[in-house]
Amino acid sequence: MKFNLLIFLPIIFLFIGCNISIKNQKKYIYYLHGRIIEIQGKDAVSEEFGKYEFDNIVSALKVDNSEIIAEIRNENVDYLDYANKVSTQIDSLINSGIKPKNITIIGASKGAIIASNISSINSNPINYVFLAGNNDYQEEHNDWKFHGQVLCFYDDSDNIAGKNYDYWKNNPNYTTKFEQVKIDKSLGHGFLYKPYKEWIEPTKKWILSQEL
Repeated sequence: MKFNLLIFLPIIFLFIGCNISIKNQKKYIYYLHGRIIEIQGKDAVSEEFGKYEFDNIVSALKVDNSEIIAEIRNENVDYLDYANKVSTQIDSLINSGIKPKNITIIGASKGAIIASNISSINSNPINYVFLAGNNDYQEEHNDWKFHGQVLCFYDDSDNIAGKNYDYWKNNPNYTTKFEQVKIDKSLGHGFLYKPYKEWIEPTKKWILSQEL
């Protein structure tokens, strides 16, 4: 019996080690939706931009060996409280052995404001994607100092939050990468309502390699 156990122990440890390695290489992707879903729910429809395709967006963001966390927030949730909540979850993942490069926070509209706060609060070098989350008001009322690898999307035709991120890129920050992409679809704020390849494909590259 002892002889048999000695034979199988290395196999058992190898199996356990492989499972731990697979877990540690898994991609954890947070998707933080826009405010309209807080108000109307997952099947939200904007009179101006049409249906917010929440499920299609979440599905389009999946990569191999990934887990997507896409919680539906309650109406008028406090953005800073929620940012702190997600920041604590990030700390827990990293403390469990997940590498920072395998965690990505994607925020759209109000979700991008929440993600911006997370990037300022949490010092871990994880990945961030901000979709339509900047305007004059944000620049005047926040003192964000981003951490990690940041990718931003904006559309000049967006009269809600269509400003580029030059202000934040040039301000003091703790990022190791900071890129931004201009979306030329003339959809205004509506470009984030659907999984358009113009932002989905670069986002998935960012998740996997932090490159465009």
